[in-house]
Amino acid sequence: MTDDPSSEQPDLPAPSDAELRETLDRLGDLSLRVYDQVQEQTKAINHVATAANEARRAAKNAEQQTDPEQYADFAVRLIDERTGEILGKMNRTSSDLSSVVNHAQDVLRKVEDDGSASYRAIWEREQKVDRFKARLPWLAGGFAILFVVCLLVLPRFLASVPSGCAVLGGSWTATTTGVPICVL
Repeated sequence: MTDDPSSEQPDLPAPSDAELRETLDRLGDLSLRVYDQVQEQTKAINHVATAANEARRAAKNAEQQTDPEQYADFAVRLIDERTGEILGKMNRTSSDLSSVVNHAQDVLRKVEDDGSASYRAIWEREQKVDRFKARLPWLAGGFAILFVVCLLVLPRFLASVPSGCAVLGGSWTATTTGVPICVL
């Protein structure tokens, strides 16, 4: 073998311009068809890759859903969330009820204290009335004695003054010894 490239290829006549144009057109058409085929194959490969990824994802999801530990964890989280909400509502309701009960107890204590104060005031008034009733006979007796004393003593004092004598219907005169006196 020789290094001369011309020896290996036979001598062919040079193609004409029309032949060269036709060859170039054919090569261009062939390139376009090859490009279109490559594009279609790329789309098909991408479609197959997407379907494979979706299948892998579906298999992973199916594996996760059928995994007892993961399903149990999911169930526990779901139950915790739901019971947490319910327990929160129950705690708020319990707190509201406790505050209502405390308020009601305060109101009842106040009513009880007011009632006790009213009963105590009524009892004290009754005690005063009872003490007055116990003293009433003595008071009436004292007034009766005072009345009798006044009935007996008052005319004597009234008669010792000229205007009092006139009130009693007497006349004011003097005795033979010169002592003034009220004569009735």
